[in-house]
Amino acid sequence: MKMRVWLFLLLLAVAGTAGAQSAREMRKQVEASMLVTGHVDVDRQGHVTAHALDQVEQLPPYVVDFVSGAIPALRFEPIVMDGEPVLARAKMTLRLVARNIGDDLQISIRSAHFGDEDAGDDTGRVRSAKLTPPRYPANVLRAGGQGTVYLIVKVGRDGSPEDVVVEQTNLTVLRSGREMESIRSSLERAALGAARDWRFTPPTTGESVGDSYWPLRVPVAFSIDDRREPRYGEWVAYHPGPRVRPDWTQEDAPGFSPDLLAAGGTYQTESRFRLLTPLGG
Repeated sequence: MKMRVWLFLLLLAVAGTAGAQSAREMRKQVEASMLVTGHVDVDRQGHVTAHALDQVEQLPPYVVDFVSGAIPALRFEPIVMDGEPVLARAKMTLRLVARNIGDDLQISIRSAHFGDEDAGDDTGRVRSAKLTPPRYPANVLRAGGQGTVYLIVKVGRDGSPEDVVVEQTNLTVLRSGREMESIRSSLERAALGAARDWRFTPPTTGESVGDSYWPLRVPVAFSIDDRREPRYGEWVAYHPGPRVRPDWTQEDAPGFSPDLLAAGGTYQTESRFRLLTPLGG
């Protein structure tokens, strides 16, 4: 019961600035979510043999229990190198969501990403050379708007963006539908405007060195300075926006969602770890 009351108060706080009718409509779309990170070890058949969570002491015990019960049931396509299946370790990011279902609180894994550890000096990957952050739109700042814009950048062979697409924009404030559409559009225009001047260093080694372009994900967070950033292990209420995918990117691995990616980094769009187990249960 305590957790159900907590969840109601969390969503109410986010919805508190909207009109009564709009709040009821928009609150249905608000989710309480948490990012949990760690790693998994995968055997030659694609089964998880071990896992570890980051900063376990920062996570609620019921979250640790839930994740620890779910992870061993996951299965991956076997990782193959030189024609042979091999043992592998994957960096894991999970987005958990919590909802009230009747008298019960339901927690589920909404999305998951498994990939290799990033190396900033890896010459086989696209690396950032100039990522000037966008300016906060004045109208959004006055309205107290906050959120994250998830961009996909088509990096050309000269290191400049050939195309930039907004994959998804999630807001962490709730207003009327019209106000939220305005905030979302303003944040997206600001992020796109900055991204066109970004520069990258293309890979100089590896299998993709001869590609004509490289897709790269870059999350851009807009957060007002005097508001505390959520800590690891804290539930956050947010309103997820619609998701689009440009035709010049490959289909994502099952279970992937852009909001698994932390702002402040750049991320390859492909992973050799492909999850076979359906999520959401």
